[in-house]
Amino acid sequence: MKKSELKVLIREIVREEVRIELRSFLKESKMNKRKQSISQPKKKTKNGGINYTKNKVLNELLNETAHSSEEWETMGGETFTTDSMRSILNKSYGGMMNGSTNATPNVMDDEMLVNAGVKSRDAVPEHITKALTRDYSDLMKHIDKKGGA
Repeated sequence: MKKSELKVLIREIVREEVRIELRSFLKESKMNKRKQSISQPKKKTKNGGINYTKNKVLNELLNETAHSSEEWETMGGETFTTDSMRSILNKSYGGMMNGSTNATPNVMDDEMLVNAGVKSRDAVPEHITKALTRDYSDLMKHIDKKGGA
């Protein structure tokens, strides 16, 4: 092995090792910055709320939401968390999640009908039922094709 080949080989190895160490250092640095930004207390506004953003209107809405917890913490008598997502998704998209690709989700469940003030499925007009349960995949393919996507 020539001296020049050895130099090139050493350079490549050093670059690779530096790259690996630099990646891990950058990841740690990002994590530390995130922890610092989360742990830093938010600045209080003049009216006693917390300053979440520079946008005044959005900040007021966020403060209102933060102080009115009893209105939104529970829906339907239970608290929804990220653990509840499986039941929510299964309710709306159960047919798709079970592996059947042609199954349309039951978008008109009984709870939705009650909330809309409809007493039974028979009271829903036929054109609404068709629009909500139609398979739109052919239409979307045509739109994609026409749009050039």
